[in-house]
Amino acid sequence: MIAGFSVLAAIGLRFGLGVQVVVLLSGIVFVGFPHGAFDHLVARPVFAPRFGRLWWGPFGLAYLGLAGAVWLAWAIAPLATLVLFLVGSVLHFGLGDTEDGIAPRGIPRWMTVLVYGMLPILLPIAIHPSDAAPVLAALGGVRESTMASALSWTVLLIPFWLGASAWVGRAALREGSGLVGPVVTAVGFVLLPPLLAFGLYFGLVHSPRHVLRLGAWHDPRDPRRAMRWAAQTLVPAGAVCALGLSGLWLAGQDNSIDVLAPMFRIIAALTLPHMIVTALLNQAETTS
Repeated sequence: MIAGFSVLAAIGLRFGLGVQVVVLLSGIVFVGFPHGAFDHLVARPVFAPRFGRLWWGPFGLAYLGLAGAVWLAWAIAPLATLVLFLVGSVLHFGLGDTEDGIAPRGIPRWMTVLVYGMLPILLPIAIHPSDAAPVLAALGGVRESTMASALSWTVLLIPFWLGASAWVGRAALREGSGLVGPVVTAVGFVLLPPLLAFGLYFGLVHSPRHVLRLGAWHDPRDPRRAMRWAAQTLVPAGAVCALGLSGLWLAGQDNSIDVLAPMFRIIAALTLPHMIVTALLNQAETTS
């Protein structure tokens, strides 16, 4: 996954906005959205013993209810929802990317989560504020110039992130943990435009890592069978997402922002229930 990120990042330096949007949407549609299509399978062991054969009803109401509440928040208070979405994304990515044993001992867990979670959120915003401003302005319902001005202050957080990263990285090296993945990812977010970097990260790092965890949870003894099980969910989910993207693209009248803004709002709406289901997965792995 990291090797693919490195190669595509190097190639991506030479492409314009059109290719960036295609890479981003491809990563979101074919891996990003589908990696959440397993949520009902993770939640079934929790809901089925309590609600029996109709467990999917309460689960669906809870899941869609939370997603609907976030979607409503976008309509009522878009700027506040954007801030909460970015904070929630830091937590989600940080928790997800530190669940495979790379969190070093002796470092507060919250510090490790912030270091890994801020990497795909803080770096592209702080280093490329003018590139990130159009999408974030559309999400927050403010003028692009206002958003660009606000984002320019995020560079002040970089020294804190670098200091925390050095602390976590030193402890990880002391334990013999590899830092190639995080370093390559950080370099990609520094060198590449935000849309391209996020698309590569979301499609080649974060989402596949979650799918591999799900496969190991489903069938830890037979990786091939686990991956076949994962593919049976990923392929149809990706097809459905591709159809949805086609509709957004037609509705957007070839304006990339008109496509990206609602897509990120959908991601935000699904992130909240997905984070709760991911916590259930973590609990299941701990008790197994």
